[in-house]
Order: sequence, then C-alpha cells, then structure tokens
Amino acid sequence: MNGAAVIQPAPIPFYTVLVLYLGIMAFIGWYAGRKTNNIGDFFVLSGKAGVVVSGIAYFSTQFSMGTFLGTPGTIYGVGYAGMAISVPGAVFCMILPALLIGRKLITLGHKYGFLTMADYLTDRYHSKKMSGVLGVMMLFFLVPMMGAQIIGAGVIVHVFTGLPEWVGVVGMGIIVILYCMSGGMKGAMMTDVIQGSLMIATAVVTFIVSVVMGGGFSNINHTLQSMNEAYLTFPGANGYMPWTYYVSNIVLWSFFTMGQPHLFTKFFAMKDHKTMFKAILLGTAGMFFSATLIEWAGVNGIASIQNIEKADQIIPMILQRGMNPFLASIFIAGIVAAGMSTIDGILVTTTGAVTRDIYQKIINKDATDENVMKLSKVVTVIIGIIVICFGVFQPGSIFEINLFAFSGMAIFVVPILFGIYWKKATAKGAIASVIVGIISLLLFTLNPSVKALAMGFHALFPTTIIASIVMIVVSKFTETPPQETIDRHFTV
Repeated sequence: MNGAAVIQPAPIPFYTVLVLYLGIMAFIGWYAGRKTNNIGDFFVLSGKAGVVVSGIAYFSTQFSMGTFLGTPGTIYGVGYAGMAISVPGAVFCMILPALLIGRKLITLGHKYGFLTMADYLTDRYHSKKMSGVLGVMMLFFLVPMMGAQIIGAGVIVHVFTGLPEWVGVVGMGIIVILYCMSGGMKGAMMTDVIQGSLMIATAVVTFIVSVVMGGGFSNINHTLQSMNEAYLTFPGANGYMPWTYYVSNIVLWSFFTMGQPHLFTKFFAMKDHKTMFKAILLGTAGMFFSATLIEWAGVNGIASIQNIEKADQIIPMILQRGMNPFLASIFIAGIVAAGMSTIDGILVTTTGAVTRDIYQKIINKDATDENVMKLSKVVTVIIGIIVICFGVFQPGSIFEINLFAFSGMAIFVVPILFGIYWKKATAKGAIASVIVGIISLLLFTLNPSVKALAMGFHALFPTTIIASIVMIVVSKFTETPPQETIDRHFTV
C-alpha cells in the first residue's frame, strides 16, 4: 500500500487524548514542585525512591523514542535479524550496571551525599576538572539524545494530524521543560511510573494489532518470504546484522549503559540495596517484554505497510490504521511517553551538570544550594530551547542520532570502572582516557579507513580498549589521589 494513502489524519481524537495526557504530566510536575524542598529532592529524590519507582523509572528512562520509533523503523528495513539491535541487550541493561557499580554507588551516595555522576568522579579522582570534562561532554552528546526523542514527537503529530513535524517538536519540548523545571527528579520519576506503564501497554497492543493486520504469523512470514527471503534470516536484508554487529549490540545496550549519566544517577535515588535488586527484576522484565513486542511489530509491519515517507513512521501507522482513532491516540501517547521519560531524566541530569558540576564547583564556589536551585530552573529552560531547535532541524534519523549520543557518553565507562576497582587510577589518567576515547570514537565512526580496523564490531569496542590502555599508562606516571580519598571509596 502506498504510504501517502496510509496517512489519514484524525486530529480531533488525537488532540483530545494528547492534551489530556500532557495535562496530567504537567499537573504531576506542578505537584512534585510543591514537594521539592531542597537540592537533593530536585536531583535524586533525596535517595528515597522505592522499588516500583526505581524499577520503572530506570527502564522508562533507558527506553526512548529510539526504542518505540527509531529501532522499529530500522528493523522495518531489515526483518527479524534487526530485532537483535536491542532485545538481547535489554535483558542485561539494568542487571550488569547494578552488579558492577550499583551497590557501591548507593552506599557512597547515601554516605557522602552524591547527587550526580560528576559528584562521584570528582570525589573519587580528587579533581574538580572531572566536573568540567563531564559537563562539556554531556552538553555535546546529551542534547542530541534529547533531540532524537523530540523528533519522534514531530513524526507522531505529522502522522496523526497532517501538521508539520516542528509543531510536535515544539509542543513536547514545552511540556517537558515545564514539569522538569517545576519538579526536577521528583517530577521526572513520578511521571516515569505512568509513562513506563503506558509504554508496556503500547508495546503489547501495537504487537497484537500488527499481527492482526498482517493476517496472522503464518501469513506474515509467507508475505515476507515472497518479498525478500532475507527478512526471515540472519544477517537480514542488505546484510545489516552480521555476527560482529550482533555481538556489538548485545554489549552496547547492556554493558555501556553504565556510562550514561541519566541512568547512573538513578542509583543515587534508590532507597537501599534491597530496593535495587527488586527494582532490577521489575525493570528487566519491563524492558525485555516491551522491547521484544514493539520491535517485532516493526517486522510485522513490513508485510502490511509499504512505501512510507520515512521508516520512523511504521509504529504510528500500525496504530493509526489498525485501531479506532481514540484508542490509537491513547496508545500513541505511550510512544510520546517513551520520549518524554527519556528527555526528562536527561534534562534534569544535564541541568545538574551545568549548575552544580560547572557553575557551583568551578565558576562560583560560593554559590549556595538555593542559588543553584534557582539557576537550575533557568538552565532547564535554556537547554530545553536548544533541544527544540535541534529537533526542528533534524540532522539525522532518530536511531542514528540516539546511537551517536549513547556511544559518546559510553566512554565514561572507563573512568567509572577503573575508579571503582583500581586504587591507582588517577585524575589525569581518567581525563586522558575520555579525551582520547572521544577522538578514537569519532575516527572509528567517521573515517572509513579507520572504521575498517574495527573488523565489523561497533566503534566502541576498539575505542574502549584504547581508552583503557591510556588510563593505565597515564595513571602509572601520574600522582594518585590522597590516601584519605582512596580509603573513602574502597572501605565502604
């Protein structure tokens, strides 16, 4: 079927449901703002998040427009092999960080009042320069990550109303700015519970609708085989998923989540270790279940919808074509939730990087927590406006932008793990590893000759090896942090 014929906007049901949903999110932000009494509340909920809030908030922040639009859109051109993009990694993306760093971060966070990744790195390496390096990297990579989510809102608004995509970009941006500016992490995590639940429901319903539209599993597979047998096997259409890239994706979406500041910070918000392990079970189940179904729906969509304007539209089109307009709008709100839940977590974390890690620790060391709170609201608005502009100009597909931003922040896995497990790791070693790591990542990503040296693996594989070698070598020849600092981090 021609894609132009598929787009039959139903703006009234869409606006009715979306305005109601966004209104609820805005109210929660306002309510959270009234309950946010200090800087600890604003950034990490004062370390009091329970099992349900912790588990759902982690997975709803990890999952994004990339999961619900960008990844199914990529899979739409690949077939079943494309599901390996994130489904295997989704099983471990909360388990590995919790086992490797989570327990210690909860202890350190509660004992020393850490609120951000920069708090940990600055204290561990006894260097305020770590705050500046992390802050700059977060602005460079996390603004695009937020931009990828907000582009998805534009895609949804276009499919359901026929309006230009920039309308959805601006609308979503304003709502998220308002509730993050008001409630900080409390507002973000409270809305995440609703958004995460809605995301699971959307994944289930979209999958069922896609199966019905395709005439059942047998008919879908028969249709895919008649179109292109590669849709049914590895490495997929156009050879997209060779074994090296398959392995890369498993490691990428599980191990490297430790380097994401908006996920790292979630451990500081958890109440205790018992809460963390229960949250792992809840969050992992939610991630694996929803990722499998929404990505499978992308495969099913190949059999029933062809020749669409852009691949990112496949999931909204399945809902639009297969359901009553009001019901479709309710579940499309689940995709909006996926983007909002990621943006709010990143926006609060990025705001913290600017106001606490750069301003309070480097620019104005005399700034009080009250000053930082006030500045945070202003910075939230400024960053939000930059993200909206990024979304309007759309420099790439949702999946491409998301992957680039995720990879950039993943470099911090090196100073984090060395900081936790190696007493002799130094600040100069950590900073050098990040700088060399970023340069290596860009070379392996953008330069075809250098990229060939990765032998089919994702650029993060060789980049992490190089960054680790730099960390070891530089640390061997530079001064370690004071013994007091080492004791503080290795005797808890």
